[in-house]
Amino acid sequence: MPRRGDIVLARFPFTDHSGAKLRPVLVLAEIPGSYRDFIVLFISSPLGQAVPGLDVVLDPTHPAFRSSGLKVTSVFRVAKVASLSDALLAGVLGRLEPEVLDEIVSRLTRLLETGKSPDLAGEGAHGGR
Repeated sequence: MPRRGDIVLARFPFTDHSGAKLRPVLVLAEIPGSYRDFIVLFISSPLGQAVPGLDVVLDPTHPAFRSSGLKVTSVFRVAKVASLSDALLAGVLGRLEPEVLDEIVSRLTRLLETGKSPDLAGEGAHGGR
């Protein structure tokens, strides 16, 4: 069963609902209730998609990269959140270290509270861009 902080492979729907692709996601929470649904965050490899000050980039030089199970530099797309049934989750790749998970959750919380991206000029402590 996936846990908060796990990076799992999932059949992730395209935003236009035209299909789905197997890709890594970060498990943020299991949704309480009778269904086994999870709140997940999209992970992508094209660095050009990273939103400065919002998304977190994790590269192989970062200490958290090794335990993540990711194979290439990856962008944690903070504003790309979805709820998925456990039937769509294919398996655990790795686990995100708490410091990086906390940074991602902090950025998402700020976005939801203010409607704005955090002002993180000069950041980099967690591999963010």
